[in-house]
Amino acid sequence: MRIPVLLCVMTLLGSAGEAAFAHHSFAAFDMKKETLLIGTVSEVQYTNPHAWLFVDVAGAEGKTQTWAIEAGGSNILMRMGWKKNTIKVGDKIKVRIHPMRDTSKKGGSLVNIELPDGKLIGG
Repeated sequence: MRIPVLLCVMTLLGSAGEAAFAHHSFAAFDMKKETLLIGTVSEVQYTNPHAWLFVDVAGAEGKTQTWAIEAGGSNILMRMGWKKNTIKVGDKIKVRIHPMRDTSKKGGSLVNIELPDGKLIGG
């Protein structure tokens, strides 16, 4: 009789641990630095737990580089006034990010975005 109860408790504890480890930190980003990118939105993933923007930016030697930008969750973004259709593929935007610590990767965490109409929204 004790073994089934013990197995049940172990299963519950194990699944709680997985949920806690599923969410990551922002340790990959250099939160002390900010980088301004000017480019064209190539993809928007308005999802949970985090929204993602992919922005094509003219890099060195005129080559286009796609930057992956992680934003907050859709619920947080909605409270800030950001709706699913606020940013669209093809929009020319200015985006301020905390860049990746690994500078060989083109990405960062969102600080704010200046939309084509000049409106500034946070991330």
